[in-house]
Amino acid sequence: MSRILNLEIKNYLGQEVKIKGWVKARRNMGKIAFLDMRDRSAVAQVVLVPAELDESSKEILNEIRPEFVLEIVGVVNERGEKQKNSDMPTGLVEVLAKSVRILSRAETLPYDLSSEMKMDTYLDNLPLNLREEKKQAIFKIQSELIAGFRQYLDKNGFTEFQSPKIVAGATEGGANVFGINYFGHKAYLGQSPQFYKQIMVGVFERVYTTGNVYRAEEHDTNRHINEYTSLDFEMGFIENYTDVMAMIYETVENMMNRVKANCSAEIKLLQATMPEMPQKYPVLKLKEAQKILEEKYGESGVLSEPDLEPHQEKLLGQYAKETFGSDFIFITHYPVTKRPMYTMEDEADPGYTKSFDLLFRGTEIVTGSQRINDYEKLVKNMEKFGLNPNDFAYYLQAFKYGMPPEGGIGMGLERVTWQLLGLDSIKQATLFPRDQVRIDEVLRTNEK
Repeated sequence: MSRILNLEIKNYLGQEVKIKGWVKARRNMGKIAFLDMRDRSAVAQVVLVPAELDESSKEILNEIRPEFVLEIVGVVNERGEKQKNSDMPTGLVEVLAKSVRILSRAETLPYDLSSEMKMDTYLDNLPLNLREEKKQAIFKIQSELIAGFRQYLDKNGFTEFQSPKIVAGATEGGANVFGINYFGHKAYLGQSPQFYKQIMVGVFERVYTTGNVYRAEEHDTNRHINEYTSLDFEMGFIENYTDVMAMIYETVENMMNRVKANCSAEIKLLQATMPEMPQKYPVLKLKEAQKILEEKYGESGVLSEPDLEPHQEKLLGQYAKETFGSDFIFITHYPVTKRPMYTMEDEADPGYTKSFDLLFRGTEIVTGSQRINDYEKLVKNMEKFGLNPNDFAYYLQAFKYGMPPEGGIGMGLERVTWQLLGLDSIKQATLFPRDQVRIDEVLRTNEK
């Protein structure tokens, strides 16, 4: 007999089935015991009645506890009226066990997996805590977000490529990089796939890549991690930066629609709210946004600032919701001095760039821009930024031999997940968080 998934048992009423999974919970009711069995598809209720079990199963009955891995053969029956649970995908049926086989034993759990705990305790025991239903829901949703990103770009003529993670220099000439010894030579962990995706525009016109990037920033906030998943695309033959804005907005919309279609149970479990995304998305230039901050929210002196503070992003998220009925808002035209050297300046607004951030519920999740595609202009801009073009010779080849007008974005997957689900910290939206004091285990002082 072949195994079926728990979600399928409702299709086998009155028939004998074989299921496999983990014991989520055990409830003893006199001589009868109930197991909640989980597998990758759902949780199923199993009824253990000694008189119905074979002899070998009776012998192990008292051993079984949470997280044991079991194989169970039994008959699918309709639950009693008081036992039915319409909120569960399998809540109208149960399996009356005929035989039970232990595939793997588990030690007694140190605590209830669903209990509230401090972040350090949660992270110290992450391999176990990730088995809890709400934690599983977070990363099932995150998986669908990535799938939605890929799905929409594939449909729109983009080609996926895999970007290197070991690089010869900092993408933007910055200092926030992790240095490594590469066979006696200096190398770094990539901050961004930026150079590679621009190079690939010269190959496939429209490209995207997903993967981890690394920032050596000594921060301790609920919105930063040192290794995160960057969802990037780059597109050639654009008219201007607004083409890139439209593409990322439509991509995010597809990501959200995919979650809505495939994760309704997880959204309900986490009590999350899907975002409002009007067809016409709101856009403000940075100076316009700062003027609103000053006049509506009393943020004095912001007009002279080159960027937004996190609390100001929150206020603008509130403004977008109240004014436009949108959980998203684009902020454009950041100063030349605040954007990387490859960002195109707006000739109609000197000193400001054809760049943007996309705020989701008051937090920046996407940064993008139109890029400089002219070789000579790019070289001059590098020099203006105090960079040596010779250090970027490999990258510059793509522009020296013809690059169409192009632009692109980088999006933080964990930030999208964090904002969508309303989590307390971005670490809760990160499978295995890295920060300045932890790589799985807490770093000891003498190892820093």
